[in-house]
Amino acid sequence: MKAICIDNSNKPEHISEYEWIEEGVVYTITEIVEIVETNLQDNKLGIALKEIKLTDASAPYKYYSLERFIIIPETLNNNFKALNEDSLKDLEIDVDIYAENADLTNSI
Repeated sequence: MKAICIDNSNKPEHISEYEWIEEGVVYTITEIVEIVETNLQDNKLGIALKEIKLTDASAPYKYYSLERFIIIPETLNNNFKALNEDSLKDLEIDVDIYAENADLTNSI
């Protein structure tokens, strides 16, 4: 899953520039976890990234906050089937659209 960094502000001082994220860069998310092990990021979602990793030198941080990213759908075609006239015909739904059959008693 891809995500773009939208907030790289407030970098903790002890995290090196080599382990910090860059705003506007697209990263690959490899893991999403609920962060409950530290008092610094409790009750947030954290992510691990393929391109950059937090090492032991960045402890107690192990994950980047998901709040710093926007997830980018790689392709919508994998998740949604486009509806077209032929696929609607496959549903075999009969719809009577004539006004004489419309019930407008409760309309405004």
